[in-house]
Amino acid sequence: MTNRTETIRENELNKQKLHQKAIASLCSKLGVPDLRAGNITIRDERNWRTNEIYIDYSWLVNIAQSYKGWCWLFSIKFNKTEFREFKNPEKLIQGLFTIDNQGKINEFYMITKTNEFEDKIRNLTSYDMFDANLGITLDGVGYEYLIFAPNTEIRMTLNNPNSESWKIWEKEIWTISKKLAQDSEIEELNKIFE
Repeated sequence: MTNRTETIRENELNKQKLHQKAIASLCSKLGVPDLRAGNITIRDERNWRTNEIYIDYSWLVNIAQSYKGWCWLFSIKFNKTEFREFKNPEKLIQGLFTIDNQGKINEFYMITKTNEFEDKIRNLTSYDMFDANLGITLDGVGYEYLIFAPNTEIRMTLNNPNSESWKIWEKEIWTISKKLAQDSEIEELNKIFE
């Protein structure tokens, strides 16, 4: 018989595996080997270096809304780099995607910004780390927040955050997500943010 503690630990391991599969699927879709911040080498099937890019930072948020569904929102900031004949521009990409239970991407939508780099989530700097929600959270919206920055990897779980700082964050997450979902014209994504 499995006790409650073992079940909780098993669920945490499964969540970690799902995060890894989501990251791997996104990397594959974008043609990058990793989302970590710093210099990233792109290699071909022979393992020969074909390009080098620099990721300034990236973040992903799994948004799970009760009775509506779930998806991932992401933002990746690339710095300008040059490698041989390649001139990689500074750019910010943001998008939404869904995955199946094996971690494969089902729906995908992305935009690229090359002249405007405002990332409101990146610019938020104040979070209430211990009192995000002191109430009971049965239904509503849950978030898995993953951040990759220089010398930093952060993973957080939030359920119905209601502190002032997290409500600001949540509002921005929904503003970005709704806009991307509408622009995508993908019904499955739009249903989550109705």
